[in-house]
Amino acid sequence: MILRQLAQLAAIAIIFLGYTIAWVILGTVNAGRTEGQIGVLSKRVQNSYGGPLIITPPRIYYERTKERKVMVAGLETISSFKERETVDPSDSNVAIDLSLERKKVGNLWFPVFFAKYQGQYEYDVEAIPRDVRSETLFLLPGLSSSESIFRNIEFKLNGGLVEPLARIVSNTPIELTATTYVNGKLMVDFSYETTGTDYFLYLLSNLGQQQNLEENEVRSDSIEKARLTRLDNFNLKLTTDFIKYEFPKRTVPYTTLRQEDGRSEFEWLFDKTVTGKNIGLIVPEELNAGDIASRISFFAPISLLFFFVVVTIFGILARNRLHPIHYAFLAATFLSFHLTFSYAADHVSMGVAFATASLVSCFLTFTYLARVKDQKYALVSTSLQLLYLVVFSWSFFYQTDSGLGITGLIVTIVSVVTLFVLMQLTAKLDWQSLDLASQEKKLGS
Repeated sequence: MILRQLAQLAAIAIIFLGYTIAWVILGTVNAGRTEGQIGVLSKRVQNSYGGPLIITPPRIYYERTKERKVMVAGLETISSFKERETVDPSDSNVAIDLSLERKKVGNLWFPVFFAKYQGQYEYDVEAIPRDVRSETLFLLPGLSSSESIFRNIEFKLNGGLVEPLARIVSNTPIELTATTYVNGKLMVDFSYETTGTDYFLYLLSNLGQQQNLEENEVRSDSIEKARLTRLDNFNLKLTTDFIKYEFPKRTVPYTTLRQEDGRSEFEWLFDKTVTGKNIGLIVPEELNAGDIASRISFFAPISLLFFFVVVTIFGILARNRLHPIHYAFLAATFLSFHLTFSYAADHVSMGVAFATASLVSCFLTFTYLARVKDQKYALVSTSLQLLYLVVFSWSFFYQTDSGLGITGLIVTIVSVVTLFVLMQLTAKLDWQSLDLASQEKKLGS
């Protein structure tokens, strides 16, 4: 009898292992389908709305002639080049507004946003070292991205509108003369509207952009000196119509944050600060059906394990056990949930697909066990399926305001409660003298 019991347990374990392999295959297929679509559709989205938005503020610089040693035909020679020295603004007031407008292309959602940028900068020309103050100063407007679409561009120097617009769009240096300054100062106002995807960066420093510097120095007659940026009277306000966010790597943390009515207002305030980092924000992504389906599929063995253990214990307590074949069919109802959701989500919304998959799976379980046992047994088992399958799967959809998931928390709570219930129900059970086969005979006699 013991061998028979062990054989049945081994059969249930083999069934569990087989369905686990099926879920791994299904999860891998879902992940592959999603990644393949992302690679194709993301290019289509970026063609329409641009890539990640990189805002480059206007830069004033002057050039110094320097010499360097280079190898030409195996011989060391000395050549001259011009090095750009950037002038940091003495006062910066920047306002950026991001409005999230997610776009659905095919079956995937992409984080597209609409951006309004307005910056006001003051440069103290008198602060430039006297030995270079006589040199010509240049101003780069900052429109350097060919992937973005800019609207309502406005560029002013000391309140005067810079025209024609081609001088700004071409991003060619504007030569500054002594007549441009007012009391030794220069005011620059720059504003535009544009779109972007994924994230935005406001460039403070050129560190990290000087890749392969030695190679660039050989190929270019004028290079920009890699340097830290000084922030004096710097104020940047970023407003968004979302409250979930992340930050890119190596970015400056905000100084204040206010969130209200689904909106966020970040503020960066600095004075007499030096940094080599930039300011940035990653916009929240919409959940995609393929990503959720693959994660739920990979997690499915945990749900089935809970279900099998509880059903087995209840069968022992009620002396009304199931056959391994019954376990195989019940596992199939779990798999039907994941198959239905994975492929229905390609044609209907995720909510409808999830509800349909849940109803199909629970209907199969209830109608099957109602015929195998009775409706009471079927109702209890279906309730367990709702808990361990549907609730566990639903947890993958939900995130807190901070962007963290709750799946681990829900599984932990349910695990502890399940353990407590099973321990209390089986505390008086004599496991040593337990004979499942004889109990089945008594039940059938």
